[in-house]
Amino acid sequence: MKQGLILFFIITFSNIGLQAQLYDEVSSGAQYSQQAYYNLSTGAVQVVSNDAWDIAFSNIGQTDAGVFINESASLSASPVKLFLAPTTDWNQPITDISIFYDSLQLYNKEANWTDGAFNEVKNPNDPFDYGWGKYNPQNHQIVGDKVYVVKKRNGEFVKLKVDSYRGGYYYFRYAQLDNSNEVIDSVARTTNGVNSIVHYSLDSKKIVNISNDYDLVFLRYITPLEDTPGVFLDYSVTGFLLAPGTQAVVADGVDVSTVNEEDYASGYSSAPTTIGHEWKSYDFTSGWIIDEDRANFVKTKNGDKYKLVFVDFSGSGTGTVTVERTKLATNKVQKSMKIVDMQCFPNPVSDVINIHVPKNEQVLVRLMNSLGQTVLSKESNSNQPIHLPANIESGIYRIIMDGRDWRATHSIVVLN
Repeated sequence: MKQGLILFFIITFSNIGLQAQLYDEVSSGAQYSQQAYYNLSTGAVQVVSNDAWDIAFSNIGQTDAGVFINESASLSASPVKLFLAPTTDWNQPITDISIFYDSLQLYNKEANWTDGAFNEVKNPNDPFDYGWGKYNPQNHQIVGDKVYVVKKRNGEFVKLKVDSYRGGYYYFRYAQLDNSNEVIDSVARTTNGVNSIVHYSLDSKKIVNISNDYDLVFLRYITPLEDTPGVFLDYSVTGFLLAPGTQAVVADGVDVSTVNEEDYASGYSSAPTTIGHEWKSYDFTSGWIIDEDRANFVKTKNGDKYKLVFVDFSGSGTGTVTVERTKLATNKVQKSMKIVDMQCFPNPVSDVINIHVPKNEQVLVRLMNSLGQTVLSKESNSNQPIHLPANIESGIYRIIMDGRDWRATHSIVVLN
């Protein structure tokens, strides 16, 4: 299949009312052959062939280093598959491919945009372990210590290693299993701006240009489904993933014409599969059936809110879902925040962290872990030492301090 990107705009129709209802068609293509990156403010969709990219790198916060595999494949094609190599020595040839069973395959968990398939082998009890490499707190670099094997869509095997993350760049290499045809390359973390993923093609040896202005992506991905009671198997499904920075909440069992978003506002989640694939089901007599009493509320990166109701799904014939999109009114005024410098010491820290900012006022201080969860939130003076929670686990955290019209952030390492 020819690689390439097609940008097109969906024709929309509006109803007269307090809030216009727009109808978009978002397509993953015949046989689910493509990925559709969907912008809710315009209805625009950027379409990318499933085989346009193979691996991707995260730029979500200050401490993430997620590396992902492209799990999307049409019904008649094989996806890219990832395995851990039997050696950590890059120079050692790999001669036996029979050991790479599908049961040993590594997947993206889709739990967040900070951990991909390459991160799955990390030790959860080691805060410096990123799976593909280890973080060095002395020089603030991540050094690769794993070798992976990638089975490409055409059945060819290649080896791949993420050498390091340093200075804002991911450095990596890949080659034939006998070490021939080695490619050494790097991608800038900030290629697509903040809250973004950088996509890369092993065949073209280039970054794939996917605009970062999308809010949802409609595609095939792999997720565990219950096959028999208590037994889960990995299946390819077609559904929506939230873009990095997007949040959503699902209201099920409701009247979609009257449901109130405010009743669900406390349930917003950034988990990519929040909307997922379960808004439809297949009946062998009737075909695809849409969950008609389900509304999906989405909050975009800029704070706009939308109600999405799925109206129709064509299945693998065209891979098209029809979406009723309604922008919700909001009275919230976004205030511009100035960014100021923050100094934190000692770093690493175990119990008390001293903070210095060029402001002296009451502030809100939050401490976030690497999953984006708040482990501490309190009001304090801007330059007052912060006592860490007694039960805080070792790891990398981010301090966020909000003043009247300014914000300061800094990463710290907690060692306990």
